[in-house]
This record gives sequence, structure tokens and C-alpha cells, in this order.
Amino acid sequence: MFNPMYKKSRLITGNPESNVAICCLWTKCSKIAEKIDKNNYAVIGQLFSAERGLDLLVRNLLSNPNITNIIITGTDFSKSGVVLKDFFEKGFEKGETKVTKKPAWIAKSEYPGYIDLDVPEDALNTLRESINVTVVADVSSFDFSSLKQPEKKREKKVFEKKEDEIKHYPGSDIGYFVQHKNVVGAWLQILDTILKFGKISGTHYDDNQKEIMNLISVITDEDPYSFHITDFLPENEQHIKDYLPKITTDFKEEGTSYTYGSRMRSWFGVDQVKEAIKKLARSQESRAVVINLWDSKGDLTIGGSPCLNHIWLRIKDGKLHMTCTIRSNDMFGAYPENAFGLRSLQEVIRKELVETLEKENKEHDIKLGHLIINSQSAHIYDDCWERAQQIVDMYYDKYMSMHPTDPTENQDPRGSFQIELDNGEIVVNYLSTDGTEIKKLRGKNAAELRDIIARENIISLLAHAIDIGMELQKAEIALKSKKEYNQDQNIDL
Repeated sequence: MFNPMYKKSRLITGNPESNVAICCLWTKCSKIAEKIDKNNYAVIGQLFSAERGLDLLVRNLLSNPNITNIIITGTDFSKSGVVLKDFFEKGFEKGETKVTKKPAWIAKSEYPGYIDLDVPEDALNTLRESINVTVVADVSSFDFSSLKQPEKKREKKVFEKKEDEIKHYPGSDIGYFVQHKNVVGAWLQILDTILKFGKISGTHYDDNQKEIMNLISVITDEDPYSFHITDFLPENEQHIKDYLPKITTDFKEEGTSYTYGSRMRSWFGVDQVKEAIKKLARSQESRAVVINLWDSKGDLTIGGSPCLNHIWLRIKDGKLHMTCTIRSNDMFGAYPENAFGLRSLQEVIRKELVETLEKENKEHDIKLGHLIINSQSAHIYDDCWERAQQIVDMYYDKYMSMHPTDPTENQDPRGSFQIELDNGEIVVNYLSTDGTEIKKLRGKNAAELRDIIARENIISLLAHAIDIGMELQKAEIALKSKKEYNQDQNIDL
């Protein structure tokens, strides 16, 4: 009888006496199960990513020697099916993961697939020799009796995966905000925030997650025509390119009941994107331009409801801003492609709006504004904690330098401060982002001005607040010692 060690709740079991496992990749297990007799298989499961999932799939197979045949079928977005087939047919070798450089067994394939080194080489070779792999385009018409049995058999081997040790910082697990000019910078901040402050909890699957509720991310300047895509993202440039039409168009896909694009364009019998553009063209001041993906008739009662639920469009100061609500967001594996897709959709809407306004001889100089994403359940699954932490350790400082060469980077949107001494007091000139003086603040010491600035709530960036605190303390020292004070310069003591 098939008894998996991992991801049991994500699997569909059939005949306990069967020796067949069906790997349906990105196609839902339930869609495959509907098409075939349950007596023909022991288990059906998906494999979204060979980088993350091959290791667990191998451990499940090693602990269930009754499985001697694997059928690979379904939609293969990430080429995980290719990797699985290559592992069994071409083998594996010792190497290291592409991004984090962790030693691992690597499938001999064009695409990445990793197995931890605690699984011995001889066990993997025995597994490969005791399982036949068959790729089937349409499993509903497949003759299961045609499957051949491998000559070699194997014994049950159990290799428990070591749990990753991730530190937890004290703090709230509700309500965080990150902002960056591009998706990658925001993603790194998101990973860092969840790994530190996310609360560990179970899921309706048989794994754990670190979760923050209502994490807001803002992308300010990602170019929709030239995305900043790095090799340490979970998906490559081609995968992201293939994903975009699923959000920007009425994309229909075999094996899935909907895409985000089809929910917006045709699910409710109306193209909401086109209607939203018409409404913005009629009234650029409107605050009631909403695209809805949640279908209360079915999504409250059945599974498979969309994670992206709500999009709000708003033109302000000549810019089209887009706010998106994602109820459940896998921040490691899905957030980057979600954000790139939504940024593309935002530009599609802006471009078609400009074209509509131009035809109607209306003011049409509309620029691309911010993309705002509220991830209501922002989570990272436990099988990604270690890799996410390694990526943060390797790349966070590069993207989040507190003192970048470009002075426009990480500039506090609430303004800046000029500090000077005058008649026995410290004077803080509060300036807008364009340098206009807004207010003068005066105090006799750093603590007094700290409290004034905090009460006024005129600093939004932590690094800026620390920097101003240092300057105020320097100004107080200069005042008491009767030394000359110049902002951002050392005091001659």
C-alpha cells in the first residue's frame, strides 16, 4: 500500500495494490482522477518544480517499493516533467545548486532538479533501475495493461529530510510594508521580513508555513518592456514570458478551469478589463474602477478558488496606479511571476486607455504609476525556508544598500531635513522631496527634537530615522562643547 512520507494531503490515492504512480505536473490531480479508473493507479500527484519537489518525490518513492511504474502526464510549465524523465533515464551527478551553491545531487538534464546528499548514491541508482517511466499525452485513453515491469526490485528505504533551522524574531506577524523600484528588490525584502517575523503555522496541506497577514509591497519603477530578471529568481525569463498571457489575455488552458486572465476577461460574461478602460476614459477622477475575480457562487463552497481576487485602478497626478489583493500568496515560488504579470497588465490597461483617450480627443498623457500588492496571507512553505534564507544572505545587501551611489535610491518619500545651530538651539528645517521648506522645528537637545519629529510622523524609512538621530546627537554635542556643527561632517573635538 502506498504510504507517502511527504505531501500526503496533496496526493490522490487509488488502488492500494497498484504499482503505478501518476505524476501530473501542473495539471490538477482531480482533473486526472476524473478521467481514469482508480483501480489503475496507486497515487496521483503533481510536480510543480523539480528544484523543490524532486527531492521529496524521490524520498516518497524510496519508502514505497511497490511503485514500479511512473506515468508522466499533464501540463509542464516549469519543465519538471522533463527533469523527472531525465533523472530516471540519464541519471544524476554530484554538484551544487545554481543559486545558493549548496552541494547536491543534480539530475542530468537541461533544467535544474536537485536531491539532497543525505540520500545515498546507491539508493538513487537502485531506484532508477527499479522503476519504468512512461510519458503519456492523454492518460484517459492509455492502456495501463501495456506497462512493463522492471527487472530489478528494491527494498524499502526511509530517508527523513532534515528540518531547516530558521530563526524567529519577536514582533507582529500582521501588517508590514516594503517598497522598491523593481520586483526583485521588493521580493528580497519580503523574504527577509517573513523569515524573520512570520509566524509558523500548519496549512490545509501536510506542511508548515511562515506567514504574515497583510503584507503590502509597492513596485515603483519596474519597466514592463524590460523586466529586471535575475538568475536567483525561482523561475527563469522564459517561464515568466510564458506566464504573462495568463494574466493579460483571456487565456484558456487545457487541464485548468480558469486563468487569472480568463476570470477577468470572460468568466462573468464581460471583459472587465475593457470595461475598466472605458470607465477611466469617461472619468479619470473615478475611484470606482474595480476588476473582480472572486465568484461567490462557487468560490465559497468549492476548492480551487483564485488567489488573485481584486484589482483597483486609480489615476492620480497623471499616473495610473494599480492596487491588487491576493488572498493567498506563495511569496517564494509565486510572488515574482505574479508581480511581473500584474505589471504587464497595468501597462496593457494604461496603453489602451491612452489610445482610447487619443481617439476621443481627450487629455491622454497618462504615465505608469505604482503597482501595489496586498498579500493577505503572505507565506513561505517550509521546504523553501533554507533556500530563501540563502538567497537573502547572498543578495539582500546588494539591492538594499542604505547609502547607494544614486541619491534618488531609498529617498524618504516624506522629505528630508537640514540641521543647524542657532542662538543656543538646534534647528531642524523640514523639507519636501523637491527641497521646499515645510516647517522649522526647534529644540534645546536631541531628545526634545526626537520627540517632536516622532509626533509629527515625518520620517518613513528606518535608515533615515537612525541617520537623523545620529545628526541630532552630534548637533547637541557641538552645542554643549561650543564647537562648529556641519551636517554630515565630523565634529572637531
